[in-house]
Amino acid sequence: MKQIEVVAAFIEQDGRFLACQRPAHKARGLLWEFPGGKVEPGETKAQAIVRECREELGFTLDCLGEYMDVTHEYPDLTVHLTLMRCRVAEGELRLLEHADAKYVTIGEAMDMPYCPADQVFLREIKRRNEEKKQMNHVEKARELFLSGYNCAQAVAGAFADEVGLPEETMMRLSSSFGGGMGGMRETCGAVTGMFMVAGLLFGYEKPGDDEQKKAHYARIRGLAESFKAQHDTVVCRELLAALPGKLQSDPSPRTAEYYKVRPCVRFVEDAAALLEKLIEEAK
Repeated sequence: MKQIEVVAAFIEQDGRFLACQRPAHKARGLLWEFPGGKVEPGETKAQAIVRECREELGFTLDCLGEYMDVTHEYPDLTVHLTLMRCRVAEGELRLLEHADAKYVTIGEAMDMPYCPADQVFLREIKRRNEEKKQMNHVEKARELFLSGYNCAQAVAGAFADEVGLPEETMMRLSSSFGGGMGGMRETCGAVTGMFMVAGLLFGYEKPGDDEQKKAHYARIRGLAESFKAQHDTVVCRELLAALPGKLQSDPSPRTAEYYKVRPCVRFVEDAAALLEKLIEEAK
């Protein structure tokens, strides 16, 4: 049976994700799906999902990496479908192909008639969400990093519940600090994510409050010293000095090899652990 390579987009917004209804005249008409389409010869999966969503929904995506995949056999073909984590970078949603589109919760999606292959993703997303609720912050930070978020986002996003902000907001606030400040390889993103959460939880607001300012600066220095006690430095290029080749400013593709050689997940876990300790001590 013919097998095709297909990509789909997992686009989150305020705890919901984008669901699209297939046009009535196509196969599996009026069933719901994650938007996407076929990977054309010579395309990467990331290039394909950006092109498909521009053609079908009118906006441009940033692809954050692969989320999960499934192989499913339909009566007419076999599909290897990869769900990609994405965010809208530019443009507004327009229905150029689909019958309808809306942002839904996982609970709402489970009650909607989805394409069979996409139903596999829904069940896995629900399972992961339930599992995430049982995770501590260190485990959440690790899971976020391994899902494709940068080091600062992984730490900051893991503490969204503590600071009382939507996870998407935390991701945007911390998005500039990955790769040691936008890929400049300066202060480690896990460390700046840690500082950001500490500021949201314990920082000062009034410009004349010198005692609070002094105490908070001391708190931040303490976090930095604790991180350095584990890793000798808080500087990205020094933390990654053992990697072969020259460090790049642009983000590297999140491949299996990336996770195999990069020590960044340890930095994310340790920064999250230091924050958990700080929070516990403050209670």
